[in-house]
Amino acid sequence: MLTIISLSVTAQEIPTKNLSVLQMKSKDFEKAPKKVFIKNFKIYYQMIAEAEKTIRGGRQLGGGSYTGDATARLAVGVEGVTPEDLQNLTNGLYNAYVNKLKGMGMEVYSSKDYPSLDFFAEDELLNGPRINQEQIKGSLMVVPADFSYHVRRVNKKGKEKGGFMSNVGGSYTEFASSIYHKGLPRVSDELEDMIVVDVAINVPSIYLDPKSRLGTVKIKGGAYLRLENARVTYASGKLKQPGATTPKRAIELTLSKPVLIEGVFGDQNFKTQATKQVTTVPPYAAFFTVENVSVQLSNTIKCEASVYTKEVGDIVTEFLDNSIAKLDAGLSGQKVK
Repeated sequence: MLTIISLSVTAQEIPTKNLSVLQMKSKDFEKAPKKVFIKNFKIYYQMIAEAEKTIRGGRQLGGGSYTGDATARLAVGVEGVTPEDLQNLTNGLYNAYVNKLKGMGMEVYSSKDYPSLDFFAEDELLNGPRINQEQIKGSLMVVPADFSYHVRRVNKKGKEKGGFMSNVGGSYTEFASSIYHKGLPRVSDELEDMIVVDVAINVPSIYLDPKSRLGTVKIKGGAYLRLENARVTYASGKLKQPGATTPKRAIELTLSKPVLIEGVFGDQNFKTQATKQVTTVPPYAAFFTVENVSVQLSNTIKCEASVYTKEVGDIVTEFLDNSIAKLDAGLSGQKVK
């Protein structure tokens, strides 16, 4: 628990030390067209976390008795927030972000406006509003309404697949730098140096801590709502070199340390030493099913939907606003720091 407390900051504020900026010739953004192509805008909200830990039995030291295996399991879910709440929150965040870009004099586009770019010739066009539970285990990936984007393919389970490099490292590569590996320079080059944007934000709600000691296995868990792994990338142009996937100019803002979001769940913690099965059917259960069997939760953390959407919305908005401020500096001919 000490680690969680040490990450706590003033609610809904993002300290400068928690932000990391990567830039390439950011002063040259004033040469870029005042047009933006949003390639991706995805927010991940954790709704379920599961942990299971087993300690193996065997023959007792110095005797002839045997002990069996001991297994502890904890499955924690969020109660009080519906998929509709998350969709509406994401729609609002996206619309506010777009309006701020337009307020800077930018024209804003997505794959909805350019469905037939050569770069996406072999890809599948997906339209928001869209909710997907397959990208990160236990989370709902939410894509805003009135927004379209391309993926390489969607597999039988519903997981979206990108190109080879975008899949290296697993799901969390989504939040790693996308300056090189998600095709932004090639898309921008095809759009005559238009600024291409890629947004990925992660909002976990739960922590789990499995441990075993002296023949006993325990799992602690509970509420830990935070902003984590957030990234916004702006790239324009492509270096004119054979095979190059480097942009002429780029600005990328990432979250280097988690930011605690307070005032939503309060202090809700659990501990288990033995498996217990309490069937709970949350409103998002339809998104987490295996062969038509819903995930069984042993505990839930509760919140008010209006409080969750306000506090999460405030911190995500602040992160997006920070990225817009960096872009605005580049558009003004300043080196972004």
